[in-house]
Amino acid sequence: MHEWLFGMDSLANKREIKAIQFLAKGNNIKPINKSKFLVRSQSNPGRWYSVVWERDQWCCDCEDYLKRRVRCKHIYAVSYFLALREITNGVRNSEDESICKKCHSDKFLVKYGFRHNQSGSVQKVYCKRCNKWSTNRGGFEKMKNQAVTIVSALDLYFRGISLREVTQHLQSTFGIDVSYGTIYNWIKKYVELVQSYTKDLKAITSERWHADDTLIKVRGRQMVMWSLLDSEMRHLIALHISRKKSKKEAAILFNKGKKSSKTFPNEIVTDGLPSYDGAIKSEFNRKNGVPRSGQKVLHILGPLVGKINNNRIERFHRGVKERIRAMGQLNSVEGAKMFAKGFQIHYDFIREHKALNGRTPAEMTKICEQKMNWLQLIKKASES
Repeated sequence: MHEWLFGMDSLANKREIKAIQFLAKGNNIKPINKSKFLVRSQSNPGRWYSVVWERDQWCCDCEDYLKRRVRCKHIYAVSYFLALREITNGVRNSEDESICKKCHSDKFLVKYGFRHNQSGSVQKVYCKRCNKWSTNRGGFEKMKNQAVTIVSALDLYFRGISLREVTQHLQSTFGIDVSYGTIYNWIKKYVELVQSYTKDLKAITSERWHADDTLIKVRGRQMVMWSLLDSEMRHLIALHISRKKSKKEAAILFNKGKKSSKTFPNEIVTDGLPSYDGAIKSEFNRKNGVPRSGQKVLHILGPLVGKINNNRIERFHRGVKERIRAMGQLNSVEGAKMFAKGFQIHYDFIREHKALNGRTPAEMTKICEQKMNWLQLIKKASES
């Protein structure tokens, strides 16, 4: 029942983004039971569409679904509504699973009352072995707001809605008024924390990698976003932001890819940008990057060699730019790099892929055993 696969291979899913923006405003979904929800029409607020679980899938009675038989924005809204509920339950369960921060055991803990502050009530525990009082917030210590609001803000932002819409959602759902700056600081803090944990996790990638670059706007100026994508696993191996399309910047991308992967490719598919050829030769040679075949990496110019092309990564870039447009412009180079780090985490560990039968790239490349969410990643990062 909790099937919430977001989008197809291409991230350019306007229905999904519209649904999340719609849900963020609040009071637009009415649960009837576990298998039926009413979703308000965006064009006609007095009308409600019925989203029902039938034959192992969500169905809707709106015109878009009946005509195309693909997920409409109402189904996406219900899917994300269930995802938010799962996030809330996960936070509660996490706070119940207390361990002593000193001896890392739960055998000697006694729950004793609550500490009340701006973020709400937090369970206090006492360790008989260490004679120590503590509270378990799993990486959210010293934060004034509840963990569920912070995790929801992170999840919404990297699914493609603006900071303004995140604030609207937090106000309508949790009754909390926070500024754009506060939410941005949450995002920055926890992206850095999680990235410090995930950067050391190495993927088992396939024999073919795709590399591409695209232009994004950062405070009105053109910047280059470089991406390295695994062909079979859909794993986003590396992202890099730069000002120029040079051999040096392409080499940085490949170097990041080598550091995050246990295996090197036999083939790298790119477009005709000259920077790629020199970067591949410098980064993948017998001294520092021999591929699994034992030979030099084969550089393939996608559009020129039979059925091999770079369409997969080009669709990925269209999707990323769609999300950036929905969020509003990136206001600084620092903000663009922070977005790249967070989006890579979201894409590899959190977002389920239809082409992978609902699994994540991190599962496919053996980085982790199951799909994760921001709460689980924050907890693991704070414990490491």
